[in-house]
Amino acid sequence: MSTQNKPRALGIVLAFLSVLTLTLLPPVSSQSDPTRPIIDSPAGQVQGTTESCGLFCTYYSFKGIPYAEPPVGSLRFRNPVPRAMWTGVRDGSNHGSECLQVSVVPGQVRGGEDCLYLNIYTQQLVGLRPVMVWIHGGGYSINSGNSVDFGPEKLVQDNVLLVTLNYRLGALGFLSTGDRYAAGNWGLKDCLQALRWVRSNIAAFGGDPDSVTIFGNSAGAALVHLLVLTDAGAGLFHRAIAQSSTALVPYAFQTRPRFYADRIASALGFGTDSSTYVERLRTVPAEQFVPFQEATVTIPVPRFLRPLDFGPVVEPGDAPDEVIVRQRPIELIRTRAHRVPFLVGYTDLEGAFFTALDNAIDPTVKGQFNANPHLFVPFFWNVGAGTAASSQISGAFREHYWQSRPLDASLDYEWTVYQSDHMFAFAIDQTVRLHAQTTPAPLYYYQFAYDGDLNLYKKLFGVQHPGAIHTDELPYLFHIPAAMLVPVSPDSHANTVSSRVVRMWTNFAKTGNPTPGQDALLQNVQWPTVGATGTGYLSIGHDLLPVQQTPNPTRMNLWYNLQQTYANAPFEI
Repeated sequence: MSTQNKPRALGIVLAFLSVLTLTLLPPVSSQSDPTRPIIDSPAGQVQGTTESCGLFCTYYSFKGIPYAEPPVGSLRFRNPVPRAMWTGVRDGSNHGSECLQVSVVPGQVRGGEDCLYLNIYTQQLVGLRPVMVWIHGGGYSINSGNSVDFGPEKLVQDNVLLVTLNYRLGALGFLSTGDRYAAGNWGLKDCLQALRWVRSNIAAFGGDPDSVTIFGNSAGAALVHLLVLTDAGAGLFHRAIAQSSTALVPYAFQTRPRFYADRIASALGFGTDSSTYVERLRTVPAEQFVPFQEATVTIPVPRFLRPLDFGPVVEPGDAPDEVIVRQRPIELIRTRAHRVPFLVGYTDLEGAFFTALDNAIDPTVKGQFNANPHLFVPFFWNVGAGTAASSQISGAFREHYWQSRPLDASLDYEWTVYQSDHMFAFAIDQTVRLHAQTTPAPLYYYQFAYDGDLNLYKKLFGVQHPGAIHTDELPYLFHIPAAMLVPVSPDSHANTVSSRVVRMWTNFAKTGNPTPGQDALLQNVQWPTVGATGTGYLSIGHDLLPVQQTPNPTRMNLWYNLQQTYANAPFEI
């Protein structure tokens, strides 16, 4: 990498990490300061603050509320334990600790192990309003639910109560030995426990426990999808939104967790017998786990086209505590699918988020794919390297996306489109088709294609290609001033698009339908439900456009044809 490119590359890496790191009266106690309300919830008393969301606009904020006991010591690598009721009045003016993760400063970590906190935001404490529970992304290894990355100002103005939360990350959140000694899915179970806390307590804050929508982006969307597929979440939420991932995307589900658990135990001198080393791992300082978690910038090629080291797994049936994921995602979809209204989609140029990172930190990536064409083959198709099928698949992709030319910098856009399809679009489309075939519950599909002033992460990464990259829809839902390089004019059309996205998401949270009636803001469109063949979606661009087919039909047809011809038990991994 040339010297002149190093500052820009470092800027892109830091930007990437910051994205992942970016009718009833409730029992409100009497108090002298109305801007600091005290709520009497079953969990205990908590005092909030009043925050601004613009001119003549305020909302109540309750931060750092513990929903589970600190998962430390003997509770490490165990299911979350419900938090005991606290005494006194808890100060809700500050966030709790983030979960332990790598810092943007090389060689350092941030956060801590005592991190299972949630935050509540609402404009009204009287009555009951729909609840939206946000599950953040970050590759299961970084980020938090804090307001610096997910400001509530936009959503709360549409008469919903917003909850954001932290869950255990990396090895502490997802280490699994594949047996009863460490069943895994701790971070996923944290989300489930947070939902149980919401069920028991949210009415005290003016939220309706019988109208809860879970929603998330990226890895958070994969967790949302798994919660949709499990029995354990039944009754805890009533609608779900998965943005830019499902449990079928390549990175989302770990198929050989024992390898990574043994690797840590062996490196620490504990051997490979899980019946003894798990207990010893509970005594290790938490910070020692972070170096074993492949940081975003050091994941080997093909990076996010393979499962992340620590993520959700199938749990063993003989685990001593509650088991929530008993089968692989493909089997859960076929047998259960969704029983609540489900909204799924992605941005039109997802891959640019990751190709920008590759271009900044590793100029050898395209050359590695040129040298090893099997890297083009989706691992979830179960096709062996060196086989005729592998050659046919890789050749078809290279011909379709860049006419079989050797990959180099001049083909960056074509390469990005391929990465978008491989990493996200095909697996998400397959998810939609399978769900549509399995259940009559309402299913909505979208492609976010708007490229405007609030595509903040695209601007941070310096992406010049047209389209919306991974995470670009987030600033249209949340207030994220830390990612804003320059102020957005009040007259910008991006603000209209933001208002539309917020309206549709909150409509869905209220009714299970993102366009329940005529609405001038939404251009009076009706978002079509997905048909039994997986067709019907809404294109969210400068305008809203209902389409009676699937996004990117030519490219998706290529993938489905190759899957039908060459794949062996696709997604059965």
